[in-house]
Amino acid sequence: MRARWRIVAALIGITAPLGMQPVAEADDPCQNTAEAQQSYIGIGLTCGEPGSPAPETGNGDPAQSTLDQSPYVEYRWVSACRDLSDASDPSSSIDCVASRTCPDPADRLWRLWGRTPGAGWTPIGTGCFGRPPTAAQTPKPQVTPGLVLNALRRIGLPRHEVRTQPAGKTLVNFDTIFYTHATPYTRTFTLLGQRVQIIATPTAYTWHHGDGTTATTNTPGAPYPAMDITHDYAHAHTTVQPSVDTTYTARYRVNNGPWQTIPQTVTITGPTTNLRIAEATPVLSGDYE
Repeated sequence: MRARWRIVAALIGITAPLGMQPVAEADDPCQNTAEAQQSYIGIGLTCGEPGSPAPETGNGDPAQSTLDQSPYVEYRWVSACRDLSDASDPSSSIDCVASRTCPDPADRLWRLWGRTPGAGWTPIGTGCFGRPPTAAQTPKPQVTPGLVLNALRRIGLPRHEVRTQPAGKTLVNFDTIFYTHATPYTRTFTLLGQRVQIIATPTAYTWHHGDGTTATTNTPGAPYPAMDITHDYAHAHTTVQPSVDTTYTARYRVNNGPWQTIPQTVTITGPTTNLRIAEATPVLSGDYE
């Protein structure tokens, strides 16, 4: 059957229609409560396992709206006879007076709605069709850097354990070596019904020595004989708890499309370990005259 349609409003990245309030920003699509996750079943986000470490965002906290140009996580065509935002309106008719405003009498007017988590359904456009619109005529939700970042917050990124040489016990006023093992992290998951691949690369490391001092490097260090990252402790007879925070820069692609960079970095706090600071005592050995 022939389908002729016109779109009154842009489908992606649309501004609020005249007389309507701007749509609220989308919430995090992976939250900890069962009720919140239930409301996102239609999104199809593969969340991390319970207990995954929650990343912290670095480089400030720019407005989320700069990351999410389209807040809609689902689109649906509904007959102009029905108000999708009104749960008490169960109408399934497509032949009311409101639907008979198309230039072709054989067509009926359909309204495109967009759903934002927490804000519900919002009308964003209309079209004339000779039959119900198909999936091919329905826009796909836009996977934005902000939504991918929210997914990373839920999935979590690897924490790295600090390593020292000597391990477990070192000496005061001695070059103690610090390093960790870090590699890029890759993951594939489904977001808004689309395949998303991410690569998160460690780009910075903040070393907490446990004595109140810190240092930041862009390399993970290495064990002896390399001495890329060292620290001298000034006080003996104490036990400190050093750790390392790893900062990731992430990029992603949707459905094997071009790679895009997430503007924000993600910082993961590493676990602490115990390191005893001792003092060397000189001891005479051998026979001397």
